[in-house]
Amino acid sequence: MDKITQINVVLKEYFALNKTVRIVPAKDMMPYFILAGIFPADHSNGMPIRALLRKLDADKKLRRIPFAVAERKTKNTSWFFRRK
Repeated sequence: MDKITQINVVLKEYFALNKTVRIVPAKDMMPYFILAGIFPADHSNGMPIRALLRKLDADKKLRRIPFAVAERKTKNTSWFFRRK
C-alpha cells in the first residue's frame, strides 16, 4: 500500500472514531501516521506531512488526499484535514 493510501485510511479511521471533530491541523495527525508506519518520526512540528502536502499541491495532485485542505496566506500555507 502506498503512502497516500495509508494516509487516507488513517484519516478515515480517525474521523470515524472522532465524530465530533470536523477539522484537525495536519501536524496534529503525525502521531497517528507514525503509529501506522507511514513516517518514521516527527520533526519540526509535522514537517513530514506538511512537506508531502506541499509536494502534492505543487504537482496538482492534492486531490489524492480528499481530506486535505490548504489555508493559503500571503507568506505561508496552513494545512488541515477535514471530514469529507
